[in-house]
Amino acid sequence: MNRLILILFLLPSLLFAQDEKAYKLYGDAVEYYYQKDFQKAISSFEEAIKLKPDFQFAYYNKALALFEIKSYNEAIKDFSIVIKMDSSYVDAYKFRAQSYIKESDYERAISDLYSLIAFNPKVVEPFKNLGLCYYYTRQYKLANEAYQRYLESNIEDISIWFQKGMSNYYYADYDGGIKDFTKVLELNKDYVTALEWRGKCHQKANYINKACEDWELAMSKGLSSSKELFNKFCESE
Repeated sequence: MNRLILILFLLPSLLFAQDEKAYKLYGDAVEYYYQKDFQKAISSFEEAIKLKPDFQFAYYNKALALFEIKSYNEAIKDFSIVIKMDSSYVDAYKFRAQSYIKESDYERAISDLYSLIAFNPKVVEPFKNLGLCYYYTRQYKLANEAYQRYLESNIEDISIWFQKGMSNYYYADYDGGIKDFTKVLELNKDYVTALEWRGKCHQKANYINKACEDWELAMSKGLSSSKELFNKFCESE
């Protein structure tokens, strides 16, 4: 009986010492992370977790390090543990969604992105990746809606104007695509790929002369692929 009491008495001290060592390993891991030595960071986070299995921040930061070395499936596992520990951990949803996207698991990414939107409907950043997920799953109408929501607050994001133009092209909204690619060219007149794609929208909408003008200008700026389009659709014009 006395021995049992002694063990119970010593247990808090032992646990405190164990936690203290876990925090020391965690601190070392953070240092390794900022030095971009991600493998060492991962090892130290793992050692900290062994000593303190409920160490949420260690799981989260280990997942970030795994993300950095492109071990996306492993990162997903740790982000999922964090979310199980705290279902309102916003950044864990954010980076798990990005990890799913890297693994082309767009449906699960979409689910996490909607969780982010539910946490804060005023934040528009998730709509950018939501648009990409819908684009890659060929849900072009939903992609355009998500892009539009994002662009309302990020009007100069040229990459998303371009992506929205592509989505409109595949959705057969050629006039919408023309507007989007024109916006790209307003932001950067030398974006020759946008010229080519605007030409494709013009051609699909039966604005052949305008298509030829776009392709001819793209050719003059060195885009060789526009020459094939010009030769196919414009030589007889």
